[in-house]
Amino acid sequence: MRALDLHCNIDENLFSLTIFLTRLLSGLTLLYIAVGCLLFYREFLYNATALGLPLPVPLGITVLVAELFLALLLILGWFTRAAAGLSVFFTLAAGVIFFAADVNKIYVALILLLITALLPAVMLGPGKISLDYKHAVRRAQKTFRG
Repeated sequence: MRALDLHCNIDENLFSLTIFLTRLLSGLTLLYIAVGCLLFYREFLYNATALGLPLPVPLGITVLVAELFLALLLILGWFTRAAAGLSVFFTLAAGVIFFAADVNKIYVALILLLITALLPAVMLGPGKISLDYKHAVRRAQKTFRG
């Protein structure tokens, strides 16, 4: 019996739209978390000291501002893989501090959902609807001009 050679036909435009929507919704979720931590920054610092983390104010603000910029990079699709990978780390850190390490089932489920939504961007890249793609096309046209 011979082996089957099956191929999965994927519509590239729908694939790029799907990746864009996951990037957009994940980025908006990250913005929501970062802005929430910044708006309730006193509670954020209080929880950090309660956990025994000597988190100085500039370092805490830096983490939250970095998360804001990573969310914007993710939404725009610029340095997408690195932004998605780093945002997983920063979201976990900010979430643990903000919720004062009160890790319950809902929190774990939401973080796992966020990581699951970021995995396609980490593993597959940004898709066609991104600044990374536009930059790659521009760079390829520049090298093929002659």
